[in-house]
Amino acid sequence: MLGLGTQVKAHIERRFSTPWDAPVGRLRDYIRSLHAIWRSWQHGERLNYRGEFYQFTLMTPFFSPGPIAQPDIPIYIAGVNSGLAQLAGEVCDGFHAHPLNSALYTREVLRPQIAAGAVAAGRDPAQIALAGSVFVITGSGAQYDKLRALAVQQISFYASTPSYRAVLDAHGWGEVGEQLSQLASAQRWAEMPALVSEEMLHAFAVEAPPARLGSAIRERYDGLLDRISLYVPFVPGEMDDFWRTLVADMRASAQEPRTKNQEPSDS
Repeated sequence: MLGLGTQVKAHIERRFSTPWDAPVGRLRDYIRSLHAIWRSWQHGERLNYRGEFYQFTLMTPFFSPGPIAQPDIPIYIAGVNSGLAQLAGEVCDGFHAHPLNSALYTREVLRPQIAAGAVAAGRDPAQIALAGSVFVITGSGAQYDKLRALAVQQISFYASTPSYRAVLDAHGWGEVGEQLSQLASAQRWAEMPALVSEEMLHAFAVEAPPARLGSAIRERYDGLLDRISLYVPFVPGEMDDFWRTLVADMRASAQEPRTKNQEPSDS
């Protein structure tokens, strides 16, 4: 898979010293140019891509790796708002939802926008996968405290980003986002986690004992996300029992029958 994204204006301009201009249009053009380059490599056809922002017209044999056994490389883009969700439906194989995400926002905003983009491009919305990174709070003692603190800290940081405000607005928490933005602008990072309420934490993080965590994740996101990763660092050799228990519970919960018209939980 190839993962692409646009970042946000402040980071592009002030962190990477790069101009910010038409992020959705540029990303669309970039993806189309990649497909043209890959076709040139795979089939030997002349490269002649002329898009709105990118033009690629030179491909010599020296710089072409030639055909490969699996040329259909899936492209996923990451994003938060409607524009990128629609773009995923239009030209991508998948969309990766931001960790500042909830079942409600996925169901009411992301999935409909992905579908709209797909339909407009004459594609089947069911062919676009939706992935996500999920905050989890689990374990006991020091592990529980660490994961809870991590979730609260990261939620407060992400929620301070003005361009992510739509996620908070969907829950009626736009005013909290404005307060967090003000604290971030004043570099008062340590004060920000205190603004994350229990209700916000429960909307953005899944909390359950290790033996039930997989079931809790599935209950919330079944039918909404196709691929899931945890917002927990994976280090080989560390927390092996935790990962084994999670996988076992996820597999077991996949066999549990769901009642008709059961909706995933937002809490």
